[in-house]
Amino acid sequence: MYKLSYVAIAAFLAVAPATAKADQTPIAGHTVLGVQVNVESVVTTGYSANRLIGATVFNSDKKEVGRIHDLIVSTDGQVNLAIVEVGGFIGIGSKYVAIPARLFKEGVKQSVLLPGASEAELKKMPPFQYAG
Repeated sequence: MYKLSYVAIAAFLAVAPATAKADQTPIAGHTVLGVQVNVESVVTTGYSANRLIGATVFNSDKKEVGRIHDLIVSTDGQVNLAIVEVGGFIGIGSKYVAIPARLFKEGVKQSVLLPGASEAELKKMPPFQYAG
């Protein structure tokens, strides 16, 4: 249903909640598998996927419209889509929809902002289905 081109983790992580930033002491750069990695830069500017998954999604009116269920990560380390659970009550009667990661804005605490969204609009979207 959705063709993925594995391109957007950095884009999504760049707009993810500030509270999701790694709390660990940065480590100096080093080479891993022949690639120079600056862990200090990644730790101080990146976000933990563990903290993003489960984050509440609010719209511009500060109304909850869903929760982040999953992140679709590309082979080049980018997040393309956030899989958002909408509707239902404690997981019953809900569905998953795929939202391009670039549409999210930074929220507060354990949340992200999806400007202009409403739960009713998200429920109208086709359900997201995982391949195989």
